Amino acid sequence: MKALVVSKPGNLELRDIPAPVPGDYDALVRIRGCGVCGTTDREIIRGRQPYHDAYPAVLGHEAIGEILENGARVSSFRIGDLVTRPVAIWPGTVQGGMASGWGGFAEYGIVRDRLAMAADGDASLLEDYTAQRQQTVPRAMELPQAILAISLAETASWFRHLPSVSGKNVCVSGTGIAGLGIVIWCMLGGARRTIILGRRDERLRLARELGATATINITDTSIPILQRLTELNAGAKADFFIDAVGKPDQLQLGLSLVRDGGVIAIYGVPEGQCYAALDFSTGPATVNILRPPAEEHLAYAWVCDLIRRGLIPAERLMTHSWRLDQYADAFASDGNVVKGWIKTG
Repeated sequence: MKALVVSKPGNLELRDIPAPVPGDYDALVRIRGCGVCGTTDREIIRGRQPYHDAYPAVLGHEAIGEILENGARVSSFRIGDLVTRPVAIWPGTVQGGMASGWGGFAEYGIVRDRLAMAADGDASLLEDYTAQRQQTVPRAMELPQAILAISLAETASWFRHLPSVSGKNVCVSGTGIAGLGIVIWCMLGGARRTIILGRRDERLRLARELGATATINITDTSIPILQRLTELNAGAKADFFIDAVGKPDQLQLGLSLVRDGGVIAIYGVPEGQCYAALDFSTGPATVNILRPPAEEHLAYAWVCDLIRRGLIPAERLMTHSWRLDQYADAFASDGNVVKGWIKTG
């Protein structure tokens, strides 16, 4: 089968590799498409992903596929179901000299029935990161919507861990798919004001369409960001500052914009998960810094329901698609791409 392989850091290529051989608790999946992740995928390609250092590796972790056949003990999946997060090679294993970067950019993969395993006395995968995230896609979801919902469910599940934003003033830094998703959750969560920081006017316009109250283009340095924020916020600093960028300077920026007793919530994390040294003299006396987990499997069905009901404009967020042999274009794409996906089959 065809698959995208990072042969070594800095080198991505399309290769022929063996298709996975499913076991008794596995379902064989025809992978139909996989989302391009601007963070994890690119970190693996560059050799800078802290949880992944094995190469060559099959890339891709936001895949959707169709069940082709079930192993003898599979009971949670049905032939014809669309499923989330199929993998060409199970994480932590090596097949034919290939490591797993999950392997969603491939023609075939597997999902593993952790519930059937547990029913037979093997509970080893009940809390497994990958197995938990392999679930059936709700019916009536189109393929691009189902892929998009993976990204949105990550931020939705993360957002659920925050204190309530109802009636609060929220500042979101970042206009990528994560930041835009968080704008939606702030709007649905009843935030009084949601002000988003970004660099591209077209993304800031999209943020306003999605529910942002106001936007600040931070490339305009004629007026300090804090002054512009308080002018938009009735003279007040933010109750919440949300980092959806993942750059080392974001925590310092948050300290300057959040009120005393406010919350800095970290979604984006810098490469190496290290922030720059902090100058607390510019910040409040008391601040709560949170880094909740993203547990997309707990929010995926809910996000799909919002998309199906038209409450999330999926067509405004999933903007680009490519064939598998156009992978170079997909990973060279510029800021015009809000979210894109690669058709694998």
